[in-house]
Amino acid sequence: MPATYDTARSILTSAFRVPEDEIRPERTLEQPDLDSLALTEPVRVLHERFGVKVDGAYAARGTTVAQVAGHLDALRAGTVASS
Repeated sequence: MPATYDTARSILTSAFRVPEDEIRPERTLEQPDLDSLALTEPVRVLHERFGVKVDGAYAARGTTVAQVAGHLDALRAGTVASS
């Protein structure tokens, strides 16, 4: 997960200009004040970067950064069906 987490963190940092030290695995996507509309951009970038479709449940404001990275790893490993 470290490489996936680092990439997801970098995308969130660049898309929302949130300082890197404020994005930690346990932080939810809600904590940097991301609304559901704002989440569409990093989800699109994650889809393009990793070539998998992120399930909407993992693009929710209550999801942690670690959960998003874990979901991406599972999708890339083929252990979760892409919706």
